[in-house]
Amino acid sequence: MPSLPNATLRWTALVGVWVLMGAVLWITLVQVFLLALNPFCHLQRPGISRLEVVSVDRNAESQITDFVTARQGEETRVLTMSKAEASGLREFDDVWIMDAWYADGLRPTQYRLTPLRVLLEYPILLLLPAAWALWRLRKARQKAEAAPPPPIRRTFTDDFHLRAQRFARPEPSQGEANETKGEKAE
Repeated sequence: MPSLPNATLRWTALVGVWVLMGAVLWITLVQVFLLALNPFCHLQRPGISRLEVVSVDRNAESQITDFVTARQGEETRVLTMSKAEASGLREFDDVWIMDAWYADGLRPTQYRLTPLRVLLEYPILLLLPAAWALWRLRKARQKAEAAPPPPIRRTFTDDFHLRAQRFARPEPSQGEANETKGEKAE
């Protein structure tokens, strides 16, 4: 199977990085839009904690969230989690929980800590590998577009010329050269 040319791979990677950056900006814009439209929203400090589940309670007022009572050491917390995540929790489960960066009465304010959830809540983190990928692609393009180095020139001397130089008449030194010029002038 023939491999793809480097330019094709470079353009494919470049399109992929720009699509990723567009998705990150879209998610960020949607989050800012929702934050601006919700008057009951307030910012909170994000955090990560390991908790032990005490109970999972149904939230009758919401179709999106359920309440999870959890214990961290001696402190008991009531978490607002999505119904899908809350249904997967059982009593005495140890789980890692991530607090969202803003809280309102509509959406969950805590989530199970997973890489996908981190990237959905903090999509700006994806811009770091995207910037690294753009830098690598730019370096690859510069290398591909650079002029090839000049060919190495090799000079070959054969034995005939080396022998001829041994028997060549020696060149006159500076003093002798001046004397011969003076003699010719007279």
